[in-house]
Amino acid sequence: MAALLMHRNTFVPVPRLIDYVWGDEAPPSAVNSLQSYVSRFRKLLEPGPPDGSVRLVRSVPGGYSLHAPDEQVDGVRFARLVSDGRSLLEAGRAMEAYRCLTRALRLWRGPAMAGLADHEPLAAEIARLEELRTSATEYLATASLALGRNEEAVALLKGVIRECPLREGPRAGLMLALYRSGRQAEALALFRTTRAMLIDELGVEPGHELARLQQSILRQDPALARPALTV
Repeated sequence: MAALLMHRNTFVPVPRLIDYVWGDEAPPSAVNSLQSYVSRFRKLLEPGPPDGSVRLVRSVPGGYSLHAPDEQVDGVRFARLVSDGRSLLEAGRAMEAYRCLTRALRLWRGPAMAGLADHEPLAAEIARLEELRTSATEYLATASLALGRNEEAVALLKGVIRECPLREGPRAGLMLALYRSGRQAEALALFRTTRAMLIDELGVEPGHELARLQQSILRQDPALARPALTV
């Protein structure tokens, strides 16, 4: 149950769990149904018969709690790997960052909390995880560029732009990746389409980063050919 995972190692009262599951449309049988859901969840996590060991899902007066160490929760492991990957990037350790961020993104098997995207109590946590995945993909693209894996960076950044079309950062990264791949015309075309989109959608010109990058590409600045980070 997503609510117990979000609040692992803490007591979650029954009324709050009912609100997570049904919101304002809780049926009269909500308490009994919740007990059934928890029982099935417990069997999923603890398939063997009770052996006297501490249960992961515990029933306490008035509610439930899920006890799980951080290393067993994918969301926590993912956040730590992304943080480590970003730190490695900032330290100029591109290969280590690449490996760390690749491990992080491999933890994903689909959308965050698949099937619950429209469930209001979970919306903030789902948005946080999806935003972190987008950031991880951008960091991985940066590491790829630093390692000279330009085409890989192109593919990664195109994916980010499909999900977040108004972000200028990924578009700047894609322009650079295209340029380093020998696709200068595509990089400049991307600037033009980005400028048109920003004016049409937001009524603003591209930011300084994009504008400077366009000028650097036009004059084929030698600095653009150098990786931004060392390996």
